[in-house]
Amino acid sequence: MKKKGILNPELAKIVGNMGHGDMLYITDRGFPIPRHDMTKVVDVSVGVGLPKVVDVVKVVLEELEIEKVIIAEETEKVSPHIYKEFMEIVKSINNKGNPIEVEIIPHMEFKHMLLNGALEGKEVKGMVRTGEFTPYANIILVSGVPF
Repeated sequence: MKKKGILNPELAKIVGNMGHGDMLYITDRGFPIPRHDMTKVVDVSVGVGLPKVVDVVKVVLEELEIEKVIIAEETEKVSPHIYKEFMEIVKSINNKGNPIEVEIIPHMEFKHMLLNGALEGKEVKGMVRTGEFTPYANIILVSGVPF
């Protein structure tokens, strides 16, 4: 039995299959789910606020090498404490001596990319919906390579 890292088997499989440039969304409870099967969705919510988005991000980053994150511009304005936590996590990552790129985009673009990105040829591989009830508590992790 696995005792650390990503314990959810569906999420572990998504992360294990990600390649360079693939995207994984980690979202709040209110984020819409794609209506196609090209993006695997894992719902880990168990109750209001459980688990929180940042908790899931931290566990995923134990196993996933990233080079970039994408955050909606509304996050900093509407939920600054979540934005601050995201930035603290990003700053703590060592990407072979390089800083992690942070891209800020409008929420509608962020949402469109999840709902339609895979259909448009973008590498949107998965979505993790959490029990987070904080508006705009969403982040995209873009995988990198560990060498």
